[in-house]
Amino acid sequence: MRRRFSKFVFRRPFTRGVVGVLSGIIFFGILATGVLAEVETSYLYKLSNFSGPIPFNKSNFHVDEERNELYVVDIREKDIIIFNDQGMEVYRFGGDGSLGSVVDVAVGGDGNILVLSKGSSNSSIIVCNFRGEPVSELELKDLPPDFSGFSPDRMVYRRERLYLVDTSSLKIAVTDVNGFFRNVYDLGALVGIEEKKRAGTELGGFSVDRQGNMLFTVPVLFSAFTLTPDGKITSFGKPGSAPGKFNVVGGIVADDRGFYYVADRLKSVVIIFDKHFKFQTQFGYRGFRPHNLIGPKNLVLDSNGRLYVSQLGNRGVSVFKITYNNR
Repeated sequence: MRRRFSKFVFRRPFTRGVVGVLSGIIFFGILATGVLAEVETSYLYKLSNFSGPIPFNKSNFHVDEERNELYVVDIREKDIIIFNDQGMEVYRFGGDGSLGSVVDVAVGGDGNILVLSKGSSNSSIIVCNFRGEPVSELELKDLPPDFSGFSPDRMVYRRERLYLVDTSSLKIAVTDVNGFFRNVYDLGALVGIEEKKRAGTELGGFSVDRQGNMLFTVPVLFSAFTLTPDGKITSFGKPGSAPGKFNVVGGIVADDRGFYYVADRLKSVVIIFDKHFKFQTQFGYRGFRPHNLIGPKNLVLDSNGRLYVSQLGNRGVSVFKITYNNR
């Protein structure tokens, strides 16, 4: 059943409005080699409300594909804001502090909203109804003994599984929808980081693709990784300033065609690789035009080929359209 938030529903006042003046600009499709990339992007708009673009500075987000809505956590304001498929705000909740320090959000298969709230020493998962009203708390059950200090600050829901990530300890716990432990991954061990060197080493980005593969980046290693459910890990990326090389990597996602999108915060670009980890193109670049990016951090893709990119500097969340060149 589709949610209706009649109190806050707006229609975009004119086509893309002031937030999408340069909509449809296609750029960086041709690489320096003169070869046409298999995938291209074009800037669409920024997430907005009736007053204009919302100046998010630090945010996480989740796409509810069943209802075609985007949930954004404004970590600074402790708000959860819901946007329609045109990038307009339709509802918000949590800003009154009733949900604590909200750091991430997901929508379960039953339509309930799962809110990850992080305290000074632990985290909690609050189950809310479609209005954002707390109804219960999801208790984690049967976690291994060595996860006693596990305090996740990222959360992904995919295929009846909840992926909880402690980006500081480099650990992932996978549970079912009732909170029962199903699997655990020690990413530090998998990527070969010695125990004594893990302090200060954090994940730059994390996501789960439709096949259940976990994607993550480790900035200090200048690398991106794919991890299958059975524990097979693959890395790609090299440090450098040339196109396709990594400086400070952030968010990472993959689309249904196997293309990987990796945010580089220092270079202020999103870098695209094909399914064989071959560099395709990159877009964004530091600047203040609508299609530019400032410190891109988190990425998320929806089922309609829209890529959402969070940024620093109160630049908000920019939305790009992905198109493919079939050869």
